[in-house]
Amino acid sequence: MKRSVKALTLGLALVASTAGAQTTVTFWTWYLSPKFDGYIKDTISAFEKANPGIKVQWFDKQDSMVQDFIASVNLGSAPDVVNLNIDETQKAAQNGFLTAVNTLTSPATLRSTFYPQSLSNFTSGANTYAYPWYGWLNEGVLLYNPDLFRKAGLTRAPRTASEMLTYAKTIKDKTGAYAWVPALKDPNTASFLGYFYAEGLPVTDATGRAAFNTPAHASLLAQYVTLYRGGYVPEDAVRREAFQLATELYAQNRVAMIIGGPQALTRIKDTNPGLYARTVVTQAPLGKAGVQTGGSMGLVIPKASRNPQAAAKLAAFFTNNANQLAFARVVPVVPTTKGAQTSTQFRTSGSDPVARATALVGASGRLINPGYRAPGNSDDLYKNFNDNIEAALLGKKTAQQALADAATYWNANLKK
Repeated sequence: MKRSVKALTLGLALVASTAGAQTTVTFWTWYLSPKFDGYIKDTISAFEKANPGIKVQWFDKQDSMVQDFIASVNLGSAPDVVNLNIDETQKAAQNGFLTAVNTLTSPATLRSTFYPQSLSNFTSGANTYAYPWYGWLNEGVLLYNPDLFRKAGLTRAPRTASEMLTYAKTIKDKTGAYAWVPALKDPNTASFLGYFYAEGLPVTDATGRAAFNTPAHASLLAQYVTLYRGGYVPEDAVRREAFQLATELYAQNRVAMIIGGPQALTRIKDTNPGLYARTVVTQAPLGKAGVQTGGSMGLVIPKASRNPQAAAKLAAFFTNNANQLAFARVVPVVPTTKGAQTSTQFRTSGSDPVARATALVGASGRLINPGYRAPGNSDDLYKNFNDNIEAALLGKKTAQQALADAATYWNANLKK
């Protein structure tokens, strides 16, 4: 009896010791709940099964993500793994908030897992500060309404960015619908800088100073000003995010085309399934530079993490090739892993519009490139830039004056 009691006591002590040794990792994502609860929870369960000594606590942040993250760092209560985009990662790294992931995972492993450009997007100086996660392409694919095309007398999709400008007038004049919604002044970004990059025009010089104050840049902006002031672009394009506005109007047969990722199709399928079924999916028209632009999310490890090694394991698990491909089967994101380039899931598309769009871009993660490096105080500079773009669109400034004023402010207030 004494032996049994002693054995039981030792067993309970062992259980208590094991439980006490368990590590809890706090994981913050951005705008993924409730739509992707199933995928996130299943992936966490698989991770915990493979790593029985680690427990994951997941929280999905939305509008307050960046503010909450900064506050947590300042209060000394930072989460262990945080989902940030390229710009926010660069700013957090510049502010000294992040641990370089190449000190937690070998550079050789990072290079063998991710596309070089994907790592470069999250690299500052000699260090990489995030495990690249799911991505998207700004140009992506072109979706169009064949009924509006026929009404406009068009027999094919536009093949270049300049042709898009011509289509804008043709479609509006003949159908009353807008051709597409260009991203003129999306909140929290400087969308028009992407148009400069796509046309092969420099955005900044090697030191980060503005390089967009030239006649060539002004000429491009002036073309969009002419469209906007002529009524060929929705008036709300200066007040609302282009993707949201485009998907809303497309489903109402008030916009003929959408340029972007396959994600737009998932919304159209919900709001207008008949139009979804008729939608034609094809290659996106590109600018003179012939490049795709885009972005991605990453998983970062704050310096204030109490469990950096366990956090690195979780971040590496979520961003590995198998789990990125699994996420791409749930939602048409673009994986940032090298293995996605040869995945069979992007080789066949069938007749479904989302499947066709995903097949066109799913293996294109190597092309994800913002086109320019975000400055340390991007929020201030982007707001001023966007305000000047709006002033040009509303006729308050010439295109050249708007860009000159934006460049002057940028260079006077730039924080590297």
